[in-house]
Amino acid sequence: MKIAIVSIVFPYPVDNGGGAATFNMIDYLRHKHAITFICPNVKLENKEKLQELWPNVEILTTNRNEGDSFSLKIYKNLLKLNTFLKGKVEDYFYPKTHLYINDLSKVYFPEFLNLIKNKVTKESFDLVQVEFIEFAGLVHILPKDLPKIFIHHELRFKRLEMEYQTLPIKSLEDQWHISATKDLEIALLNHYDKVVAVTDTDKNFLEEAGIKKELLYTSTLPINFKETKINQPFEFKQNLVFLGPENHYPNLDGINWFLEECWEKISRKHPHLTLQIVSKWTEEFQKLHKTKRNVEFVGFVEDLSTIFEGSIMIVPLRIVSGMRMKILEGISWKMPIISTIEGAEGLPMKDGENCMLAATTEEFIEKTLQLIDDNELRSKLIAESQKLITDQYKIDKCAETRNLLYNSFK
Repeated sequence: MKIAIVSIVFPYPVDNGGGAATFNMIDYLRHKHAITFICPNVKLENKEKLQELWPNVEILTTNRNEGDSFSLKIYKNLLKLNTFLKGKVEDYFYPKTHLYINDLSKVYFPEFLNLIKNKVTKESFDLVQVEFIEFAGLVHILPKDLPKIFIHHELRFKRLEMEYQTLPIKSLEDQWHISATKDLEIALLNHYDKVVAVTDTDKNFLEEAGIKKELLYTSTLPINFKETKINQPFEFKQNLVFLGPENHYPNLDGINWFLEECWEKISRKHPHLTLQIVSKWTEEFQKLHKTKRNVEFVGFVEDLSTIFEGSIMIVPLRIVSGMRMKILEGISWKMPIISTIEGAEGLPMKDGENCMLAATTEEFIEKTLQLIDDNELRSKLIAESQKLITDQYKIDKCAETRNLLYNSFK
C-alpha cells in the first residue's frame, strides 16, 4: 500500500518516547509498504541522517524554525498580558501546562498545510495516517474520498483534566478551556475513518467521551528491548533514576512533586542515596532545587548503562495519557520500578508482582524505601517484569497489529 504518514514528531535523533515509538513502527512497516513521511520544523542534518537509515521512505519536511513562530509568540504574549492585567503572579509551572498554551484550532506551521495538500492531492495514496492531536484538524484539508486514520498518542482533554487537578488555584477559565477542548477533540476525531488508541484504557476513555465505537482500534507502541549484560544479577548501588526531559510538562510536574514531597524523607533515612535525573532540564529549574542533597541533573547520556546499572527507576507521574515508554525502557534494562498508579496506566503492571505502585505520597515514600531495603523484592520484580517483553511490546507484534489495520482498507 502507498501510505502517507503525517506527524509533528520527527523520529531522529531517537531521544524521547514518542520519537522512539514512531521510529520503531515505521522502521518495520517500511519493508511492507511504500511510505511517505511528512513532518514540519526539521533540522536539515536530522532529515539527512534519517534518510540514510530509511532509503526506501520518502521524507518531506519544512525547515526548522529557531524559537517560536511569529503567531505562537503573539499568542503567548497575549496570554502573558492577560495574566498581568488580571493581577496574577506568573509562576514557573503554569505557563508550561497545556492548560496555558493549548489551542487545537491554532495553525502553527501554515506552510506545512500546502506541502501536505499538494502531496496527497497530486499523488494516489491508499491511506493517510495523521499522528498527534495537534494535527487532528488536518482532516479538513485532506481529500474526502481518501481513507484517513488518526493515531492518538495522548488524549488532550484527559491531560488537561489531570493538569487541572494538580493546580493550587482552580479557575473557571480552566474549566471552560477543558470542556471546550474536549468537545473539539472528539468532534475532530469523529471525522476520521479509524481512531487508534495506544492502550485499551485510552480506547475506553475515547468511547466514553463520544468517539463512535466502530471507529476505535487499539495498536500498542513497540519498544526495541535492549540485549544488555548489566543488572544480571541486580546489585543496588544506592541510586534512584528518573528518565525524561523537562519540556514534557508531566515530567516537570512529576519530578518537582517527588523532590518537594518525597525526596527529603527518603534521603533522610538513606543519606548516601543519590537521585540522577536524565535528559535536558533547564538551569532555572535546577536552581529551584539546588539545596536538595544528592540530586544530580546529568543531561543527555549516550550510554544509559552507566546510569541504569544498579539503579531503581522512579516514575512519579501525576499527569498521564497514552503509554509511558520509560517504564518499558526500565524493564528492558532489568531495573526495579516504583511508579504512581497513574504512571503505569494502560500497562500490565501489578503492584508487588512486577513493580511497585503507589496511590499517595506516603505510599510512594514507603514503597521506595521498601525497594531500597529489600533485595529479594527487587529481584522478584525484575524477574516477573521480564515476562512482559517476551510478547506484546516487541516490534514485530506491535507492527503486525498496525499492519492488519492498514490491510483492512484494501
